[in-house]
Amino acid sequence: MTDRPTPPDSAADGQSLRVAFLDLDHTLLAADSNQLWLDYLLRRGHLQPQQIAAHDRFVDDYGQGRLDFIALQRFRHAIDAALPVTQLAGLRAGFEAEALLPAIARDAAALVDRLHAAGLFTVVVSATRQALVQPVADQLGIAHVIGADSQPELEAHCFGAGKIAHVGHWLRGLGSSLDALAESHFYSDSHNDLPLLEAVQHPVAVDPDPQLLRRAQECGWPVMSLRG
Repeated sequence: MTDRPTPPDSAADGQSLRVAFLDLDHTLLAADSNQLWLDYLLRRGHLQPQQIAAHDRFVDDYGQGRLDFIALQRFRHAIDAALPVTQLAGLRAGFEAEALLPAIARDAAALVDRLHAAGLFTVVVSATRQALVQPVADQLGIAHVIGADSQPELEAHCFGAGKIAHVGHWLRGLGSSLDALAESHFYSDSHNDLPLLEAVQHPVAVDPDPQLLRRAQECGWPVMSLRG
């Protein structure tokens, strides 16, 4: 694994920062982390099939671009909150080893290594909660995570156009902004990420859904697969 670059120590350095932002689900992962988690709980008797069906409806809404993100977050939080804290921790550990980390896309580590070798600072930006994102970032040597609950002080949600607000808030802490970055990339599979893809200098469609594939072809963006 290539050593990852370190963030800048000053605002002046922040203006020369080169960053690659990466989505998690169906990008770095060849699956959806939340779906994996719920399936894991179902197999162990902690969920009912009707709860899986309810989540599937949210997933369908996501694909159709009509997701109620707040309702989805409440639904997922309620599932975790129903488990005793110590039991939840044990389940998370088993889930990471048995289901989450094995779902990392085959070529994801090689991509991250190439980005680090090129001197780019890497950041996962995801609408998924940090508890599911962090183990994947750690496994891949990615320096920072911006998840659904990483910056609760923000009114915007880390989904769709809200990802721009979350990235901007994180960059301000480094004395920078999206417009001020010396170089910016974003790797994603989803048309829901078009606002951030269109805001960076180098958008890349990774195993894209049909809507994103069409947009990438119209704009001449690179299209790649991490699944081999």
